Amino acid sequence: MGAVAAGGYWSYHRKGGETVKEPHKHESEETVHITGTLKTPGRAKPAGSAIKQPFSRNRVAFVIDDMGYDVSVLREILAIDAPVTISVLPHLPHSSEVASQAYKAGKEVLLHLPMEPRGYPERRPGGGALLLNMDGHEILNRLEENILSVPHISGVNNHMGSKFMEDEEKVTLVLQDLKRRGLFFLDSLTTNDSKGLAVAERIGLPHAGRDIFLDNDCDFEEAIHIMQRIVDRKYSWSTMIIIGHPHESTVRAIGAAVPFLRDNNIRIVPLSDLIE
Repeated sequence: MGAVAAGGYWSYHRKGGETVKEPHKHESEETVHITGTLKTPGRAKPAGSAIKQPFSRNRVAFVIDDMGYDVSVLREILAIDAPVTISVLPHLPHSSEVASQAYKAGKEVLLHLPMEPRGYPERRPGGGALLLNMDGHEILNRLEENILSVPHISGVNNHMGSKFMEDEEKVTLVLQDLKRRGLFFLDSLTTNDSKGLAVAERIGLPHAGRDIFLDNDCDFEEAIHIMQRIVDRKYSWSTMIIIGHPHESTVRAIGAAVPFLRDNNIRIVPLSDLIE
């Protein structure tokens, strides 16, 4: 999209004083109703991470979930002039290829780890899912199989998992193994009762939590509205983790937002920069 066309999308109404609601669920995610202002406490920057852009108190990380079904959409994402993080589902036809190409292009790669949702088995999280009826040995074996199917990962975030992530014992088992492997955890927060952040904090696992689902309605203009409101409220937050999905509308919206965010002195960073 050309700069002139992209710029035109930032002339929408600004709604001073309204609270920003989480978008409704994406079809591959789970319903979670959270409302409130966009306010996120600052997260510590990992030791050794270099700041190469002018200082800004506002930092945003984009994560694209559900990757691995095909390669063509990856090329479009890699064309975005920003460090977008790629989260890859295990055991898909192109899981390994997508992860390898993203890594070679200098992008951060996550394992998008399937977990049991509410409504299982009618709602199916896909191959490699961690289920509550598994014992610890089964869970760790499946976790290892998933990790081996997605090379070059630096961390993990959950795919679905509204039921699994509420089980503190099972969550602790998984996160302890991630810590042993030197990986970090991004809680996608598909349930308000997720134990992920609390467990990660307790065991000393580097972690962060998702702030916004960008594209649950798969609508370009709605995604633009969300990012406009993020900019409008930049003085009420310091870091923001935005999860999207490999839809054409989402990729276009992120590409259009990049220059606008930078013009407003908001730095776009790899996810690991926002891990504490």
